[in-house]
Amino acid sequence: MLRASIERAAKVRLHAWLAGDPRAHAWTLSLYRAGERHPETVSDYFPCERARERWPELATSMKRHAGDERRHAALYAKAIERMGEAVLEIDDADVFNVVIRRHTRASWAIDERDGDDEVRLKLAHFMAHAFHLERRVARSLRYHREGCARAGRDDVCETVERVLADEERHVSYTRAAIDALTTRAERDEVLRVHAEGEALADRAFSSRQLRTFLDRYGRALPRRDRMFYAASAIVMET
Repeated sequence: MLRASIERAAKVRLHAWLAGDPRAHAWTLSLYRAGERHPETVSDYFPCERARERWPELATSMKRHAGDERRHAALYAKAIERMGEAVLEIDDADVFNVVIRRHTRASWAIDERDGDDEVRLKLAHFMAHAFHLERRVARSLRYHREGCARAGRDDVCETVERVLADEERHVSYTRAAIDALTTRAERDEVLRVHAEGEALADRAFSSRQLRTFLDRYGRALPRRDRMFYAASAIVMET
C-alpha cells in the first residue's frame, strides 16, 4: 500500500511538471496522439467486416472505436496547437501500441482462409490486446488529468476528460467481447497472454520515456527528482 501511494504521488508529480512546461507537454500529448493514430498505420486493427455477420453489435462497437481514435488524435493536435507548440512525429519505438505488440506472443491478423473458429479466436485476441492497452492508457490519462489540474491547464484537462470517457467505454466493451467470444478456458489463456505482454511492454516503454524525458527536459527538475526518476528507469529495465 505504501509503495503504491509513493508510486502514484511520483507519477502525479511528474505529470504536473509535464503539464507545466509547454515543450514537454507537447511531447507528452504527441505520444498519446501517436497511439491513437496507430490503427491507421496497420491492416489488422478493428476487423469490423469479419465480425459483422456473426457479431454485428461487436462490429458496430469496433467501428465506433476506430472513429474515436481518429477524433482523439485530432483533439490532441488541437490542444498542442493551442499551446503554440508543434505536433511531434513519434518513432515506432515510442508508440505504446507498437511496443505492446512486440512483447505479445499472439497474432490477431485474420487471413481470408481462416475458418469460423480461427476468426473467433483472433477476434478475441484483438479484443484482449485492446482491453489491456486501453486500460493502461486510461490509467495514464487519470494521472495526466490530475497533473493538468495541478498545473492549471484547464484547457488540456478538458481534452483529457473527453478522451478518458471514451477510453473507459473501450475498456468495458472489449472486456465484454472477450467473454462473448471465448469459452472459460480460452478466455483465461487469452487474457493471460495479453496481460504478460502488456506488463513487459509497460516497463520497456515507461523506462524509455523516462530516459527521453530526463534527457530532453529534465534539467529544470530539482536534483532529487532527477535522481528518483533515473533510478525508476533503471528498476524498470532490470
